[in-house]
Amino acid sequence: MALRPWGAQASDAATLAAAWSEPDIARWTAVPDAHDEAAAARWVAGEGARRDQGVALDLAITESGVPEVVLGEIGLALVEADRRWAEVGYWLFPAERGRGRASVALEVFTDWVLRDLPINRLFARTHVDNPASAAVARRAGYELAGELPDGAQVWVADREG
Repeated sequence: MALRPWGAQASDAATLAAAWSEPDIARWTAVPDAHDEAAAARWVAGEGARRDQGVALDLAITESGVPEVVLGEIGLALVEADRRWAEVGYWLFPAERGRGRASVALEVFTDWVLRDLPINRLFARTHVDNPASAAVARRAGYELAGELPDGAQVWVADREG
C-alpha cells in the first residue's frame, strides 16, 4: 500500500466523485453537497493550496506500485492551530474493506504525521453505529478518549515526548 497526493493521476476526479457517491462514505464522512466529477476536479485542484496553507492534507491510498488504483483516502484537517491538533479521517471503497488496509494506512499516516509534521495530536471521530471505523482507530494505536452526546467516539494519538 502507498499514499500519494490527489491529482497525480488523470482519473482522480472521477475516482473521487465515485467515492463521494458511495452511500457509506457519504454517511460517515464529510462530502461536498455537489459530488459530481466537476466538483471533484475543483476539490482536487485545491488540495495543494490547502496543504501549502497548512490547513489540510488529503492523500489517496493506493496499491504499492500501482498509483492509478485508488483504494481509499486518508487525510487531516487542522482544528487547533495553537495546540497543533488535527482531525484525521479515512475511507476505503467497499471492495477494500475488512482486509486491514485502513488500519495499516492510518498507522503509517499517523506515525509519519506525528514524527515529521508540526502536529502534536491527531484525533479521529467515529460513531457508535460504525464499529468498523472504531476498530480501525484502535488497531492503528489510537486510544478512546471519550464519547460525545451525539454518539461520536473520539480517539486520540499523541506525539511522544
